[in-house]
Amino acid sequence: MNNNVYVYKCNKYDETLIDQAYDEILVKNGLLDFVKEGMKIGIKVNLVGNFHTDKAATTHPLLVARLCKLLIDRGAIVTIGDSPGGLFTESVLKSVYKGTGMHLCEEVGAKLNYDVSTSKIKVDKQVVKTLDVSNWLLDQDVLINFSKLKSHGMMALSASVKNMFGVVPGVLKPEYHYRYPSHIDFANMLIDLNEVFECKLNLVDGIIGMEGNGPTQGDPRLVGVILASSTPYPLDVVCAKIIGLDIDNVYTITESIKRGKTTTFDEIILNESIDDVIICDFKNILPGKSMEFSEKFKGPIGKVINPIIAKVLTVKPKVKKKECIGCKKCANICPVKAIVMKNKKPIIDRTKCIRCFCCQEFCPVGAMKAHKNLIVKVLSKSK
Repeated sequence: MNNNVYVYKCNKYDETLIDQAYDEILVKNGLLDFVKEGMKIGIKVNLVGNFHTDKAATTHPLLVARLCKLLIDRGAIVTIGDSPGGLFTESVLKSVYKGTGMHLCEEVGAKLNYDVSTSKIKVDKQVVKTLDVSNWLLDQDVLINFSKLKSHGMMALSASVKNMFGVVPGVLKPEYHYRYPSHIDFANMLIDLNEVFECKLNLVDGIIGMEGNGPTQGDPRLVGVILASSTPYPLDVVCAKIIGLDIDNVYTITESIKRGKTTTFDEIILNESIDDVIICDFKNILPGKSMEFSEKFKGPIGKVINPIIAKVLTVKPKVKKKECIGCKKCANICPVKAIVMKNKKPIIDRTKCIRCFCCQEFCPVGAMKAHKNLIVKVLSKSK
């Protein structure tokens, strides 16, 4: 178990500052020593959709481009890619690369992936036995995972571990939510994906993060850090600490601890203190077990009361009808068909909803929210 995490404090996307950051956390700590002449390296970034950098939904292209230059200077052949949510086609990729500014990477000699072919491979992990994967990833000698620090409707945190869900072609992502409707199973599926690909280097763009209605329609928030590690799991623990998120609410963390992949924050080895960058008022989404109180009461009374409490306190997707434009994307993307359109507005069947928050994540105008009732809001503040 490697629990070393390297942090560099940086408040803006500036080429000189980024180069200094990489020298301090990557070069001096030997995190690029694996790079060999002629090695094919794929950088799996977070390109959840066609969002401008000002939105803070995607990995910033300047961070990726400066990393590419370091790798290319060492003789590597670098390809950048991801599978955004929805259609996985060349035209979609072109649009996303342009909108997110990823063409900046081509200026330093890197390639952008346009291969949209896929394969189904057999794996032998805890919950995943077969995996649909974008072929461009299989063509690389080494992978680097470069994520974005964001709140997340379903998983509470979108950082390093969650970023590898992008190995699954976008159009098939809802199927995986259907396959793994339990939050715990979904978290273990994400861990399995990280185990299948075992990225040599994992980085998090935490200069400007996203809080609130993440991972696509939240608000940009200055966090001021770049983080790196040879494994993804301790990165998520540190990210949670920085944004004031209780790890009990992050199933990818609790399950990775159970599987011996990482540990609690106190046992993680940092190159420097992060006390001065911790944000206590970061707007997090808390869909996790501490908000569900599923084991609050024991015995016969608990069997009656617990489901009622869980139903009241569980965070759910909910539409703000005044903001909805009636595009039907939420209904089309729902993996369990829990949404129907009535009078051009979505109606959610709560008996079918699995709280995967696909509707919230991919709503183009942010009309679908991760909704907390008043009791949950009060409890969240008390925590």
